[in-house]
Amino acid sequence: MIRTVRELVVPESVGVTLPHEHVLHNIGALAATTECNADLEIRMEDLMDYRRAPFAHGGRNLLLQKEDEAFRELERLQQFKDHTLKPLVVDVTLPAEGRDLLVKERLRLAERLKDLNLLTVTTFESEKIDEAFAIGLSPTEQSERIAKTLQSELMFGIESGGAVAFPGAMYQQIHVKSRELSAKEEILVHGLALAQAQTHAPLYLSFSIDDAARNAELEQSVQVWIRSLLHAGAESKKLVVCHADRWCRENVQGAGYAFLLQLLDLGVSVLFDLVGLLAVSDTVLVNPTLKSVSSACEASDLESQAPPPDSRLVEWVASLVNDQSRYVSQILLSTNVHQRIQYRRYGGGGYTYLFESFKHRLLRQGVTAVQWGEIVRTNVVSLLAWYIPPEAPPIPKNYLQCSICANYFEPIEGEYFTKFTFTYCGTKCLRRHSRQKFAPLPAKN
Repeated sequence: MIRTVRELVVPESVGVTLPHEHVLHNIGALAATTECNADLEIRMEDLMDYRRAPFAHGGRNLLLQKEDEAFRELERLQQFKDHTLKPLVVDVTLPAEGRDLLVKERLRLAERLKDLNLLTVTTFESEKIDEAFAIGLSPTEQSERIAKTLQSELMFGIESGGAVAFPGAMYQQIHVKSRELSAKEEILVHGLALAQAQTHAPLYLSFSIDDAARNAELEQSVQVWIRSLLHAGAESKKLVVCHADRWCRENVQGAGYAFLLQLLDLGVSVLFDLVGLLAVSDTVLVNPTLKSVSSACEASDLESQAPPPDSRLVEWVASLVNDQSRYVSQILLSTNVHQRIQYRRYGGGGYTYLFESFKHRLLRQGVTAVQWGEIVRTNVVSLLAWYIPPEAPPIPKNYLQCSICANYFEPIEGEYFTKFTFTYCGTKCLRRHSRQKFAPLPAKN
């Protein structure tokens, strides 16, 4: 079963998917001002400012907290419902980005979007692994505590303000500081692997680094993390490396392409989630909460931080599919809508761009319709279909079955009744049958 924010859905009822999106968040609160909070409108004359600096004008571009605005954008995605197969969107918004503050809005949105499945994620913030967390616990016990925290949210949901949303995946933001794992990261790795192995839930891995020029260090760190997770017991088929687009810096067959092949050889999935971004933005925000307010508002002129053009993404994905067909089951695509200028109403591709435009460009490069379906549906469904509802507890042998409501109950003297050959769990069922003058019950099929 797949766990959405409100209910369980069977994998067979899921259609096309967007496995890495932001639906509701308040990332822009990092640079928000009172004036911004009072007026969240995006002005057309400011689009160039947002293109160069997403946090410009008080961060309003990165405040996706209008439920109605999100509804209008996601409503368009419902047109891709195929008979009974409903589209699915994974909202990867983290607590630091406003996940818990917008639980009620996310639940209402999921209820309004009748023909769409909406998922959220759980995470364990590494900042919580401090001296207070470790008091009296060995490293192994700390890892077990992390795993139990994640498992608890996966099983019982995320509660905020009396509302509960159920996560359908785990998402870990990792900020790379060195090539090797620190002691704290070792604890986190084992906790994540333990939670993943015990629940079989997918684990998204998003890596950030201060200096994009330290690409070799980033690549080594990614491999160290993945190998450590696998060594600790995580399932390779359930690990997802996000933002694979960042390695699409040159033509196919370059160093970045070779690195992606190395990741695929480890059995993990790679997620290209910057599709369509360059049309509206020159900046990639892998971990926007790391930025200071001052630096967040500055334009970025580093070419290495710019999203790749769709033409290059088409070339890379088509090459992986056509030349390395054994990896098709490990390729994922998404648009990662996280800025309001990505909405259709502001000139972006919105949540439908992948299916309205990018799909046809890939098909023209030799990707078949079957392979496309595997990438945008089958691969994601197999990742998310991890939840197995617990079996109903066995009925105690001494329990009786009510003749009217058919429920089993514990026969406590004075709380149940019998008459003729009938048994009643309470006065309600007794009165109901008495009004029928204790007529014989219809035969059971």
